[in-house]
Amino acid sequence: MRNILSIALIFIALHSFGQLSQGGFPLELPRLKSLSYTDKVVSLPYFNIDSIDEEDFESEFKSLKFAHSFHVSLRPEDSGTWYHTADYNIWQLEISSPGAFSLNVIFSTYHVPDGSRLFVFDPQKQTILGAFTSFNNKEFNKLAIFPLPGDRLIIQYEEPVDADFKGQLEVGEVNHDYKGFFSKNNRWDRRISEWCNVDVNCEFQSGTELQRRAVCRIIAGDELGTGTLVNNVSNDGKPYLVSALHVFDNEEGATTALFDFNYESPFCTGLNGSDIQSVSGSFARASFDSLDFILVELGEYPPSTFRPYLAGWDATPVPPSNSNTIHHPNGDTKKISHDDGKCDSIHFNTASLRYSHWRVANWETGSTQGGSSGAPLFNKDKRVCGTLSGGAASCEKPSYDLFARFDKMWNYRKEKNKHLRSWLDPQNKGVLRIDGFDPFSSSSDRCDVISNFQVEDSAVVVSISGKENYLTGTNREHITQVAEVFDGFSEATISGFSIGIAQLALTSRNPELNVRIYTGDSLPFYDEKIFKFSMRSLTEKAINYLEFPQPVDVKGKFFISIDIPSTDSLVLYQSKMRPFVGKNSLLVLQNYEWKKASDLLPASNQGTSLLMQVVLCGTVESPPDTALNGNDLFIAYPNPASEFLIVEFENREPSHEIWLYDRLGRLILNDCFENRMYTELVVSDLSPGIYLLRVSNGSVSKTRSIAIR
Repeated sequence: MRNILSIALIFIALHSFGQLSQGGFPLELPRLKSLSYTDKVVSLPYFNIDSIDEEDFESEFKSLKFAHSFHVSLRPEDSGTWYHTADYNIWQLEISSPGAFSLNVIFSTYHVPDGSRLFVFDPQKQTILGAFTSFNNKEFNKLAIFPLPGDRLIIQYEEPVDADFKGQLEVGEVNHDYKGFFSKNNRWDRRISEWCNVDVNCEFQSGTELQRRAVCRIIAGDELGTGTLVNNVSNDGKPYLVSALHVFDNEEGATTALFDFNYESPFCTGLNGSDIQSVSGSFARASFDSLDFILVELGEYPPSTFRPYLAGWDATPVPPSNSNTIHHPNGDTKKISHDDGKCDSIHFNTASLRYSHWRVANWETGSTQGGSSGAPLFNKDKRVCGTLSGGAASCEKPSYDLFARFDKMWNYRKEKNKHLRSWLDPQNKGVLRIDGFDPFSSSSDRCDVISNFQVEDSAVVVSISGKENYLTGTNREHITQVAEVFDGFSEATISGFSIGIAQLALTSRNPELNVRIYTGDSLPFYDEKIFKFSMRSLTEKAINYLEFPQPVDVKGKFFISIDIPSTDSLVLYQSKMRPFVGKNSLLVLQNYEWKKASDLLPASNQGTSLLMQVVLCGTVESPPDTALNGNDLFIAYPNPASEFLIVEFENREPSHEIWLYDRLGRLILNDCFENRMYTELVVSDLSPGIYLLRVSNGSVSKTRSIAIR
């Protein structure tokens, strides 16, 4: 039986893009009439990579040079080719740097009129960045573009014939990636940080979930580093960010830096994450080279879908103990390192101030590398007390890292542009310690992430029978769609989702991935929206983030379905099959009928989930439970809860075991209760969001969504 009812379809084709932009596609240019036909490719000259690698090795800092910079002056007036249509004048410029893994361009001049659009893409249009518009105009008239995979790129600028003024554009810098960090084909194999480094989402009980959201990767032209959003005493949400000055080279470098948020593996699976959430440019507010720090204010506010958090800080001279750092070693996904000891004070080098830095004598977990520069040192109270300048720590010898002291940055120099106090305590209240701040915590735009993938799960692919016959991918069983179910939410919107792709082999000319949003009571029924994504923008053996062009409204139960292509090969990651008490959230459409994934396997009482994480925005609270109905095992109330959560059991069994998982499937609490009808859980210390509460009496297990606010 075909149990799908299509009532409204929206067909939208998408390519991935790497920073804040307006989306869309560049105008197609069949051979149009040329205004000034030059049609030349700008080829950049050869350079000696070996000598650059030697320079990198000699550096005492822990930033990471990954590209060679070419300083150029390429303008519409004297480079590229102009075309015109009835509505637009179109400038196109192609740049080539043979052997580059990726190229990133910096517009030393960028100021365009309303209605104009700028795109950057590869010749095959596998990846399209943009559209960049007047929305991206800034005071400093500059724009940095996220690295584009490959050694050739095309810039296309489209200006309305009736524009208010002629756009001002100049490409001033092209950076040739010789490390391979941004090569699409190698993205799954770019986990190149040292073996001892730990993914942030493998730290299940470290309590740094909020602080992680404050940390970002910095792409400063040809260098990589780490930075941290910080709060200010006014709690006004200004997007200040602190890092190491040497990452930017100088204050001018802040205007063309990219700040890359949420570049992490969403699960503790060893898979690489997506790096598509970034903002371009910032205003340098304060810096001092003898302390190697810089405070910038982002030129674009990270949207709620980035889930930014402004970290707290401590400007007292108290040496931190039990500290940790969150960082991007060697440009890798976000990692965390722990020091159980107490820091002492030391100077960084002969040019620095005396006792300017906190010294981490030894990391008990993890280490740091190039690319970690600027990373925050969090004390035991989860406040920033320093930023990484450099050191000698490595996995072989995880000792001796030096962090510039926050208290020295605070007011050592009295000039406003050389200290933090005037910016982070603008009213001079004398506050030296503050907690962090979530700028969207009370907003209707607040976003959270949810997943059915649990903390104990591992990512696998499951064969039904024989080779090339997968439960969640290319198969011979007439499975045409796989879907993940999410339940227990009041009105919210989906902005996008992450999906683990295990295998990808493309043969079609323009392969597209169909993503559907269903509603229904128990099975997908109403096929409400279809989105089409270019499969050439996807990467196998990695987590891929797919963002919808506009938020999708959902309520209650909803399903996210992915079509299995008929001509191209695609296999998605799922969790390893769980025992019968495990929750099943994966459905498959076989011969037009939806079934539980486990129904196709010999042990049909097992459960599994797709490796999928959804970004929900708006009101995402669970509807409250009302009463036990004889089959519920337990109820939990109040739901949402803020201080206490009462769990009421259906019967006085010999024992009940409780597990509480956060939205990423990490275990927060596990306890057993004997001969009890109810228990009371303290939840006041938990971060706001959605949690999964699982209860078992030894023979039956039930799981419910719990909202904490």
